[in-house]
Amino acid sequence: MSEVKHIQKLFADLYDGVPWTEVKLTTILTDITSEQAAKKIIPEANSIWQLVQHCVGWRDNVLRKLQGDVFNSPKDNYLSQPDNVSPQAWQHLLGHLEQSEKNWERFLEQLDDNKLHEPYLPSKGKFTIYEVIHGILHHDNYHFGQIVMLKKLL
Repeated sequence: MSEVKHIQKLFADLYDGVPWTEVKLTTILTDITSEQAAKKIIPEANSIWQLVQHCVGWRDNVLRKLQGDVFNSPKDNYLSQPDNVSPQAWQHLLGHLEQSEKNWERFLEQLDDNKLHEPYLPSKGKFTIYEVIHGILHHDNYHFGQIVMLKKLL
């Protein structure tokens, strides 16, 4: 199996498969209401909503940059308080997450193993494409763990 195929499996498992951490995103978000997602359970911490928004933002950010877009990342780090916390807005955010997963699947289907060790241009050669893609997976998993903890505190 190629390295890109392994990465595709890691993405699919983390989202809705069988990840080794046993924490998949679709399961942990399934029964969270918009009210629960927006609640600041720990006043100094981010809400579940903000964490999902942050993960989606960085998934989209890195993917766009891998595809050649040039732009500055937002100063709020995709962690701003949502203006609209309605059930419809929560479903929209979850839909955006699902679309992000599909976009990554499409990108990885077209990625050649030889590209993985090329420099990730926005980092000015500090990181490879391989490292940045794995970084997104680690980033998601880290924040999914935070979501699991916040969900237990609800």
